[in-house]
Amino acid sequence: MQTAPSEHQFLGPDELTVEDSGPIPMLAQFSFAGLLAAGFAVFDVRHSNAPHTVDDMLGDIQMAIESIEGRADEFSVDAKRIGIFGVSSGGYLALASGLSTRRSGQCLIAVMATYYPAGFDFPVDVAAFPQIKDGLPALAVDDAVLHAVSIKSFYQSGGPPTLVVYGDQDLPFIVNSCRSICSEFPKAGIETKCVVIEGVAHEFMREDGYHIADGARAQQALVEWFQRHLLAASSEESARRGLPVAD
Repeated sequence: MQTAPSEHQFLGPDELTVEDSGPIPMLAQFSFAGLLAAGFAVFDVRHSNAPHTVDDMLGDIQMAIESIEGRADEFSVDAKRIGIFGVSSGGYLALASGLSTRRSGQCLIAVMATYYPAGFDFPVDVAAFPQIKDGLPALAVDDAVLHAVSIKSFYQSGGPPTLVVYGDQDLPFIVNSCRSICSEFPKAGIETKCVVIEGVAHEFMREDGYHIADGARAQQALVEWFQRHLLAASSEESARRGLPVAD
């Protein structure tokens, strides 16, 4: 695993661009600014593009989780308080890897958060919407693989607390995935919070465009979810050790 140099700086939400464009407000929803401002260390993990089928992508993220957890002392982070966040296909990768990357049966990820994740049941999605294979070439694998890497194949044995934020006007296979996660995860004992933003589609877009307030709502939910589950864990551990805990 390669890591960025220590002087690396993440761009602010008002600085995010695509190629030579000016700042694009919609990209602010992907900013790490809220997490950094709350004091979290952030690892920007990117899967390889070749080969780039969904099972290879998932393997890359699983390997990254194992590497970060195994080198936690080197990075000055708590190996027991690692969260994962992803968006859309990245939301799928966050959930699938967070649920499946385990040691002695225990998840290495402590908390998960996603915006509009896909992939609860890939074979069902492809059967209902065969055109998604054209738009998502990573799904060009056989049904056995699609079944094996679907989120439904990982959650039954439990998992970390999970946040899902999505719009009720998103693509059907996204909405179906989110609703399945929100209904099925609690049955497996997974603490689950679902934030549904009415009237927004993929990337929190409305008919009249992107509204900053929608992305800000998602960012607030993300930061508060991580604070609740990661900072609370830190406070509990400090209390058990008899250490002072700041209010």
